Amino acid sequence: MAREGRSHVRKRKKGCLVGCLTNLLLVLGVAALLFVGAHVLGFVKSDPQTGAPTLRFDNLPEIKLGDFDLSKIELPDVSKLTEKLPKWAYGVNPNGLTIKTLRAGDGEAVFVCADGYTMLVGAGSGTGAALCGQLLLCGVNHLSAAVAMGSEDEQLSAMKMALGLTRPDYLFVPPTQTKGKAYAQMIDAAEKRGTQIVSATQNMAFTLGRARVTADQGLAFTLGRATVTFIGPARKQHTDSRDDGLTLRIDYGETSAVVTGCITASGEKEIVASGAAVKCDALIVSRGGTAAATCAEWVEAAKPGVAFVTGKNPANSVRIRLQKAGATVYAAKENGVMTLYSDGQKITVQP
Repeated sequence: MAREGRSHVRKRKKGCLVGCLTNLLLVLGVAALLFVGAHVLGFVKSDPQTGAPTLRFDNLPEIKLGDFDLSKIELPDVSKLTEKLPKWAYGVNPNGLTIKTLRAGDGEAVFVCADGYTMLVGAGSGTGAALCGQLLLCGVNHLSAAVAMGSEDEQLSAMKMALGLTRPDYLFVPPTQTKGKAYAQMIDAAEKRGTQIVSATQNMAFTLGRARVTADQGLAFTLGRATVTFIGPARKQHTDSRDDGLTLRIDYGETSAVVTGCITASGEKEIVASGAAVKCDALIVSRGGTAAATCAEWVEAAKPGVAFVTGKNPANSVRIRLQKAGATVYAAKENGVMTLYSDGQKITVQP
């Protein structure tokens, strides 16, 4: 009996082994068929130097989706639900100043809340679904203002959906002649919503809430106790259209922050040379912290105590330059969404 039992065990082990080998061969066969099919259809390309095969989808036809009508879509009020979220997530202080960097693909997006009034600075790349989801988590269903920091598609692609769903009262755009597809879609979405479009210039100031018009500086409006001043661009025409982008300063009580958006070192030097108020407590660096911006002259003029670097691959030289100037550097690459709070007297950071 014991011999028969051992025989049955050996048969079962042999059967399991055969079954596993059969499944493995089946999987390998399917993979081989897919690889051959990809070769035949032209999806597999060989590297000209190494000869290594690479899967490419260049031959796929472009699929164009029609415009979605967002006019009847309303964002729900989830402010009571988001109060239960931890501060490190998407916490917003409605009784002070909150500046929060958002996940924005290849571009930059910053959410500002001053005494309960809200503003979106930049939008980033993508469809806008991820951006709108983050705004919803912040408790936003309406914006007092939106700011297009630049005219590049990677900085504005998500703005169309954001404008459609949050219905800002004002949209500030840079004074640029370079206007791509995303810029045109943004303007179209703003016009459909009845959003007032303002071409911002250096030293245009507004406070976030009651609207008023000043003849010498254009439109100014308020949102709580925060005062926002456009300190750039310093000139209206540039050889590099990226330097047409907006740079703004936010003052709240005795504290201040500067958001530089997408300008290069050349644009930064122009702002410094113009004598604009650059010195600040907190700085959100330009172009996500790449070597194209955050030059020595700019860092020396700003002298920030805190610096936010929002890019996926920031330059190490930028971090070193900021640290040598005395700034505590927070990078999205390590911290994800980063938040700055101010009560008007001091700032605190929640990475």
